[in-house]
Amino acid sequence: MAINTAPWIPVEAWRDYWRSKGATDVSWANDVDQQMVKSFQVTSLGTTIIIDRQGRISYRDAGATPYDVLRTEIEKAL
Repeated sequence: MAINTAPWIPVEAWRDYWRSKGATDVSWANDVDQQMVKSFQVTSLGTTIIIDRQGRISYRDAGATPYDVLRTEIEKAL
């Protein structure tokens, strides 16, 4: 699940971008009230946070994460 924390950028734009990188298996949601931004102290666009099955943050970065890294980190969290 990818969460759009920039409500001024349509989800479709993010979806199209990631599909162009080969990420066809991503579901998208909007954080319209910035609840996720506040909860996870997101301070920059492009922040990636992966939460494992125990509810712990298993990966975090503050830049654009390449899809292959993202997929690897998600698989490790599963």
